[in-house]
Amino acid sequence: MTLPLEEDPRPPFVQAAEVLRNAITDGEFAPGEKLPSARVLQERFGIASSTVHNALRVLKGEGLVYSVMGRGSYVRDWINEPATDAPAAREAGESVSRIDPEDPRPPYVKVAEALRAQIHSGELSPGQKLPTARELQQIFGIASATAQNALRVLKDEGLIYSVHGRGVFVRKLPPAQDAALRWDRANELAMARREEDRKAVEATGKTDEEAAAELKQARAELAAARANLDAITRRVNALVEDQKRRARLRGETHPEETAKRAAELRAALNRRGNRPTQ
Repeated sequence: MTLPLEEDPRPPFVQAAEVLRNAITDGEFAPGEKLPSARVLQERFGIASSTVHNALRVLKGEGLVYSVMGRGSYVRDWINEPATDAPAAREAGESVSRIDPEDPRPPYVKVAEALRAQIHSGELSPGQKLPTARELQQIFGIASATAQNALRVLKDEGLIYSVHGRGVFVRKLPPAQDAALRWDRANELAMARREEDRKAVEATGKTDEEAAAELKQARAELAAARANLDAITRRVNALVEDQKRRARLRGETHPEETAKRAAELRAALNRRGNRPTQ
């Protein structure tokens, strides 16, 4: 396992997370297997210790790995996770969705991500109670075990906590942890936007120079169109004034002139009516 580093513009921790993610999904690391220690990964990838921890935090956020205090990080056993019960949810008349069926990740990872996004966005605020596992089953069309696993991921991340007999609630995070999670989310969104931009640019089939030249030409055409519009406007105004003059010469009164004169007459009458008596 190596990193492209200089050849890849993405942050090193994102590259490291992707290499480890591929190793897990390809079966190089089996469910339940312990990952190499942070020091080993640091030496293997040629990156800083903090970079390794950031990469592992990404994988924990995705629900692919979990940590055991003093023992290390392990691959989650999601291979045998029960399949979704979307048909049962549909029969109950509940809406199913918000998780992409084309997404190859385990269902509980996708559900945890959807809930995590609601927490980060503020839709689920600190102290607010989450839907119960049964409600999550109906909302997402998933099995009970899937809902429980999704909640366990968020508990491991410290985003939520349980109160016996009352339910699960959103935790108010310490400022530093909240800032780190928000930074990770912002980085993910920025990378997704970058990928969308890349695909959109590739779809045009144009080089940067060709796109710049086309924009320059379009701006020149817009300027010419505006100049032409201004010229047309001036010509129309001149023709209107010419018609007014011709109407006056024929002894006719133009509607606009009539309105103007009526307004002047009313103003004069008002002034006269308000003039003090001698």
